[in-house]
Amino acid sequence: MLFELIEGTKTLSVIGMCKNAGKTTVLNSLIAECESRGETLGLTSIGRDGERSDLVTNTKKPEIFVRSGAVIATAESLLSECDISMEILAATGIPTPMGDIIIVRARSSGYVQIGGASITTYQQVVRDELYKYGCARVFIDGAISRKSLGNPALADGVILSSGASYDPSISKTVLDTAYIARLFSLEECALTPGPARFTAIRGDESFSCGEPDELVPFLKAGADALVIRGAVTDGTANQLTAIGKLLKNTVLAAEDASRLLLKPAGFEKLMRFSGGFRVLKGTRLTAVTVNPFSAYGLHYDKNEFKERVEAALAQAGVGVPVMDVKDA
Repeated sequence: MLFELIEGTKTLSVIGMCKNAGKTTVLNSLIAECESRGETLGLTSIGRDGERSDLVTNTKKPEIFVRSGAVIATAESLLSECDISMEILAATGIPTPMGDIIIVRARSSGYVQIGGASITTYQQVVRDELYKYGCARVFIDGAISRKSLGNPALADGVILSSGASYDPSISKTVLDTAYIARLFSLEECALTPGPARFTAIRGDESFSCGEPDELVPFLKAGADALVIRGAVTDGTANQLTAIGKLLKNTVLAAEDASRLLLKPAGFEKLMRFSGGFRVLKGTRLTAVTVNPFSAYGLHYDKNEFKERVEAALAQAGVGVPVMDVKDA
């Protein structure tokens, strides 16, 4: 099932809403399906994954299993934690707290631990190196705290994993999951930003500036769109809502979903004060996966959790499948 969803996707980020959201289970399912079809896979991570027990919660975790031929980019200190025979292909010189990233090819099947760079530009270099060694597809393991993984310059597809470990309240987990899925599903728009942080566009005219209050004279005559470069935060939302009705019919556009660092309330505030949100470069959200089991013992009913996430996504206008991989 997962394989059909990622057809046409070369680089896929598996992003967890929290630790123990079930993304390692998703990753293992993807690896097994792709390798059974003869694909050579590349694997890396923005942190650390594949360890036998969670270093924070001290709970058992699923390990990452690969077959011979897979190419892994991982931190040097984790090589001894892998139980595969391996061929060292390259030392990238890219630093992590666990040592420089080394690229190896599995020469036997077994379990691996992957640890990688947290900086997007480093991740792009690692991704490109993996392709040099014959990978048909690259999987990047990550977490929502590193939403840069949703940057379309890094990955052309995203799977979002949510689980009961996120919060004891199923309502909060469902709402926050739907919100992140909504950001990753924003429509693209073809606009050209100016050199400054804000560019207001009206027909063939545009005005670019560094502060929202400088937009006021241009916006008084109306604007079709306002492009915002860089991070869009709650502070940005407060600045823009201060100019109020001038943005009523103006479409707001961020560079991509990874730049949207707003809390849900800030996002909704901007939606009310404007003509809606778009992105210059869209992210392809392929699925949302759900894990009803919590590392902290406060589990959800699996059917209720899946059904409520499905309903919340539908209400948010997000048309992607919701899956419990263990039940698929």
